[in-house]
Amino acid sequence: MLKKADIVLIVLLFALSLLPLVKFGQPEPACYAEIRQAGKVIERIQLTGHTGVTELTTTYKTDGQEKHNHIRIENEYIAVTAADCPDKICIQTGAISHAGEIIACLPHQLIIEIKSE
Repeated sequence: MLKKADIVLIVLLFALSLLPLVKFGQPEPACYAEIRQAGKVIERIQLTGHTGVTELTTTYKTDGQEKHNHIRIENEYIAVTAADCPDKICIQTGAISHAGEIIACLPHQLIIEIKSE
């Protein structure tokens, strides 16, 4: 019926099928949102484990006028919900939550980047 080589092959294939658990079984590193305006970090918000709603407004002054972005952190997601920039691309980006994702409002020099620890 089964030869010794067949059993070895079955055991080897079973062991290889468990290999993804090594990477995917580990918890993801904690993520935080870094909010920069005009190149300066103005806020760092922990996203991993965040519950509830936190809202903040950034102000950017240019040509004697104040420009605003309204940022909403809900649970582990962050988004720009209102802005008075002409193109509104920062709002259209939607909510982000994974390391490496970015929301940018170039007219207001605002960058929101998700980073992992």
